[in-house]
Amino acid sequence: MCPRFLAALGLFSSLWVAPALAHHSLQLKFDVTKPVTLKGLITKVEWVNPHVYLYIDVNDEHGTVSKWALESPGAGMLRRGGVTPQMLVVGDPVTVAAYHAKDGLNLAFVRKIKFADGHEVQIWLSDPNRTR
Repeated sequence: MCPRFLAALGLFSSLWVAPALAHHSLQLKFDVTKPVTLKGLITKVEWVNPHVYLYIDVNDEHGTVSKWALESPGAGMLRRGGVTPQMLVVGDPVTVAAYHAKDGLNLAFVRKIKFADGHEVQIWLSDPNRTR
């Protein structure tokens, strides 16, 4: 076969496969058998797609602060669930129910957010064990 044809085929294949690999399943990165509840103050919000990120500082019982990154579904799913960017204010306290990252880092996937006024928003409604 012609080298140019093979190069073009390789380029086309990589462009076609990359988006499919980019979207990962929840279980690839997070351990659904290790739920974690985090109480902390919002330090940063990245309201972008394909995932919204919420960053919080969590104080442990000894007063040590640990920084957590919390991944959630995209902005559209958050809005459908009742969460708007105006609700995630830097400096506000939140309690987050999430699934811890498999690698043990301070990263988790958000399932539910409880705000300072007591109202809760369930974000992840799907069964993480369901396969498509």
